[in-house]
Amino acid sequence: MKKSETENKHRTVGISMPPSLEARAKARAEALGLKFSNYVAQCMEAELKGFAQIMRDDSLDLDRALARAREYMTQKTASIDFEADVESVLSRLGEACEKQVNVGGQRMDFLLTLKNPDRKVAVECRHNIRQQYALSLGQGLLWRAHPDISAVALVVPYIEGFDPAVRKQFESRDIHLTTPDSLAELMGRL
Repeated sequence: MKKSETENKHRTVGISMPPSLEARAKARAEALGLKFSNYVAQCMEAELKGFAQIMRDDSLDLDRALARAREYMTQKTASIDFEADVESVLSRLGEACEKQVNVGGQRMDFLLTLKNPDRKVAVECRHNIRQQYALSLGQGLLWRAHPDISAVALVVPYIEGFDPAVRKQFESRDIHLTTPDSLAELMGRL
């Protein structure tokens, strides 16, 4: 067996946890459409990659603080650049578009007012969607429930490789996932 084949082979490992935690984790895995072991492995992988901070480290280690600050600033820059790309697409639509709008005490990235017929579309940008599925779904649901909002578009950098169970959660709640490249086409259908 080649080294790459042995590195990719999964091993069974035992873990111990309180029964109440096990029950909650199994319920969460089922809700996500995952096997329990896959869910636990993905949680661990997310924490190790820095996507989720399961273990808190509030020490004042300056090297670590600088590394975390650089990572945060890189992500923030990418997010702002992504939002600017979405704004550029929206500005070419010829529809009324407002940025950073407060609707019902909640701030959205963009509010697009489509004419013919007149309706308002909440447009949220998520450059780092994989880190924020639940947050993004929750925001979409809040916008969908608002009486002035006719539709919700969640703009992400890519749709390919999206977890089908997560995508189904958005689509079943009429929250439209799109990319900047297909945003204009989506607005034409709404």
